Amino acid sequence: MSFYNSLLKYFILPVGDTFASGNYLKHIKEWKTFDLKSETELNAIQETKLKDVLEHAIANIPFYAHQKSNDLKDFPILTKAILREHTQALVSKSYEISKLDIHHSSGSTGQQSFTYMTKDHTFYLRALQTHWWHWSGYNFGDPLLQFGISQKRSVLKSLKDFFFRTTYVKAFGLSETELKVILQKVKKKKKLYVAGYPSVINQLAKVSLSTQIKPNVKGIICFGDKLFDHYKTTITKAFGNNIALVDTYGCAEGLLMACKNETEYYSIMSPHVCIEIVDDEGRPVDDGDIGNVLVTCLSNYAMPLIRYKLGDLAVKLPKEDYPKSISLHYPLLKKVIGRETDVVKTTIGITLNIHSFTGVLEYYQAIEQYKIIQNDLESIQIEYIVDKTHPFDVNVLQDIQLKLQTLTKNCLNITFKQVEKIKPTKSGKPQIIESNLKATKTVSTS
Repeated sequence: MSFYNSLLKYFILPVGDTFASGNYLKHIKEWKTFDLKSETELNAIQETKLKDVLEHAIANIPFYAHQKSNDLKDFPILTKAILREHTQALVSKSYEISKLDIHHSSGSTGQQSFTYMTKDHTFYLRALQTHWWHWSGYNFGDPLLQFGISQKRSVLKSLKDFFFRTTYVKAFGLSETELKVILQKVKKKKKLYVAGYPSVINQLAKVSLSTQIKPNVKGIICFGDKLFDHYKTTITKAFGNNIALVDTYGCAEGLLMACKNETEYYSIMSPHVCIEIVDDEGRPVDDGDIGNVLVTCLSNYAMPLIRYKLGDLAVKLPKEDYPKSISLHYPLLKKVIGRETDVVKTTIGITLNIHSFTGVLEYYQAIEQYKIIQNDLESIQIEYIVDKTHPFDVNVLQDIQLKLQTLTKNCLNITFKQVEKIKPTKSGKPQIIESNLKATKTVSTS
């Protein structure tokens, strides 16, 4: 650890905690102790925290005033629509709402939602995020290139960027020229960590490969959207196979749910959240089966989200498949599929998720970007942008069509549309699947 790293950790940050009345460093130490706990100890911590937050909700949250049972499965499922309509009733009577921090989702699912928390809980989330970054090898004060959506940096955030030696840039809408300038700016750093949206880091990696500008990247922390396998391939090709690549799973409502560290699976932060995987009727599915994510926050007493339906699909790892030798003992998610709208459904019950398409199209370099649009069960349209640096032949589309029809047993009419630009979501994030179907039940997944 360098002199500056030590100065930041042992002097500047404690002063900042005192000035801001926060417990940032305390929460980081707490998460370090959780990492050392056994499975039995972590289960006991989660069980106690869950019991406490449910009892608090019944006693203090107007929305749960008539809730009789303190068993989690007896609580109603909280949707984004309910969260929007009953925001005030979901805030604890123990807190004055005007003194709470407000967080809001990006609205990328079509519905924006708002959550409230104490200032200390905001510090708690920052500490957990930093803890994940430490898993990549990052230390306080290491040079950091961060892609984010907060275009206007407040005085406090600007000070944070300065002391943490952070180069903060916008996450979306960056041109190749802008990415090249960014690479030039950070290439002289002795070691560099990169944090942000995988889709943007993938674009940065592409420009690094095409320009041969190669900064000394030690670790990458991904959040905000999906880290696809073809992104990993490009990123490691650009920055090296030995970089630490940390993939996280969270949401803007103040939930940092899981993170990949030493295995290919996501470690669920069980002292912070309780995750259920249920079918479309709200019934638990077996571990190993795909289902809807319900998350309960165990640390936000100002507005505890209970059985909150994110709109995501995921799979828990069956206990018999857990790695035999691991240092962390958190419960594991096998995979996060993404939003429930990130699937294509068919008339015969076959469901294709994003990976079904990336597993086919990633092999065709002539296609730079694509988007699947479904308006009915009988057909999909694939918008695509041609990569002008690679030869393109119409046979490519026929080959893709054949492979996708094999996956769906020829039950989908697949058409293609060449475009110059693919619109992102309202939040600025890229979107691979746009489903305009009304809610239908998922039968099976391919």
